[in-house]
Amino acid sequence: MALRSRGNIQAIEQSGASLPAPPEAGKILNSWDGLKNTLQPERLGDKDLVRARNVVLDDSGQPSRRRGYKLKLAGDTHSLFTSYEGVVLGVVNGSLGIINPDYSHEFLMPVGADPSAGTPQLVYSQVGDNVYYVSPVDRGIVNIPGRSWSDWGDPTDLWLSPVVNPTETLPPIAGRLLKQPPYATCITYFNGRLYLSQGPTLWATELYLYNFVDATAGYKLFEAEITMLGTVLDGIYVGTREGLWFLTGETYATMKRTRVMDSGVIPGSKVDIPSELANPPQVPTTATTPIEVSIMFMTTKGVCIASSGGHTTNMTEQKYIFPDSLSASAMYRRQDGMNQYIATLESGGSPTQGAAIGDYLDVTIIRGSGFPNGRP
Repeated sequence: MALRSRGNIQAIEQSGASLPAPPEAGKILNSWDGLKNTLQPERLGDKDLVRARNVVLDDSGQPSRRRGYKLKLAGDTHSLFTSYEGVVLGVVNGSLGIINPDYSHEFLMPVGADPSAGTPQLVYSQVGDNVYYVSPVDRGIVNIPGRSWSDWGDPTDLWLSPVVNPTETLPPIAGRLLKQPPYATCITYFNGRLYLSQGPTLWATELYLYNFVDATAGYKLFEAEITMLGTVLDGIYVGTREGLWFLTGETYATMKRTRVMDSGVIPGSKVDIPSELANPPQVPTTATTPIEVSIMFMTTKGVCIASSGGHTTNMTEQKYIFPDSLSASAMYRRQDGMNQYIATLESGGSPTQGAAIGDYLDVTIIRGSGFPNGRP
C-alpha cells in the first residue's frame, strides 16, 4: 500500500509498525577477475563472470572490447610458423610457402599425400638457418635466408659397426642401423638433437646429424600417444594423452624420465613464452632469473605452464573447467601492453557447455536496485 500523507506515516510510527527499508544504494564494479565455472552461479563473487564474450581483461581487471578481424588471405590456411628472423611459413591450399608481410603466398612445396583429402598439420623446429618440418606424411627443410626448400633425410640406410675390417670369423656385429627421421606429429630441438614423436614413440636424431636416427637404440617408449614436445633450459617436456613427463640428463642415453602431471595434454596447444611471464604467483616478476624459455599448453584439467627443473603450474584449475577437446590451435602474443595466450579448441562433444568466445561485450554489472544519480 502506498503511503502519501504525513498523517498516515505518523499513525504507523505511533502504532509501532516499521517503515519499509529504503532501496539498496547499489554497488558499482569497475574491475573483474574473469570467468569462473567451478561454482554454481549463485555462489560466485561480485567480480566473477559467468560469461565473457569478446572481452579482454587487463592486469587491473579492467574490461575492454576485443578487437575485430579481417580476412587477409583466402583459402585453406593452416600450420603457421614464425622463424627467429620473423619469416612466416604456412600451408595455403595444400602448398607450403612463405607468407609475406603483404599476405601474398610464396610457394615452396606441395604437402599432403592426397590433397583432395586435405593436408595434415605440419610441425616445425628451427636449428640455425634451417626450419625442419614434419607431419604424418611429409618432411622437409626450409632454409630461411635462401627462402628455399630441400628434402630431409638420407634415403639410404647406414649400418655402422665397431668392426672396421670384417672377416668371415669377425663379421660387422654390434652395430647401429641409421635411418631417415620418421614421419611425426610433434618435434622439438634440444642439445644437438631433434626429437620427434610417432604414436607412443619418442625418436631422437643422431648428435648434430639431423638426417639420421638410430633405429636400434635412438628411441624411448611411452604408455600413451605423445601429443606434445616442449623444450626448456634443462630438459624436454613430453605430453601424452594421459599425462606429462619431464626428461632431463647430460646425454640422451642417460636421460631421466619423471612424471610431473597426471592430466592428458591437448595436441596443438603448446606455445613458447618468455620465462619471466611463467613465474608462479609466489615469485615476483621483478626477480632476477636466468634468461630462458617456458612453455604454455592446455591439459584436460586446464591451462598450464612448465619451466626448467620440471616445475609446472596449472593456472586455471581452480577457476574454470574446460570442455573435452580433441585438439587445439594456440598462439602467444603481446598486444596493448597485455600478454595473451590464445587457443581455439576442437570440441570432443562433452560437456555441451563450452568456453564461450562470441562477438560482443556486455559487462555493465550493478548489484542492488538503486542507482547513483537516480539512473542506471
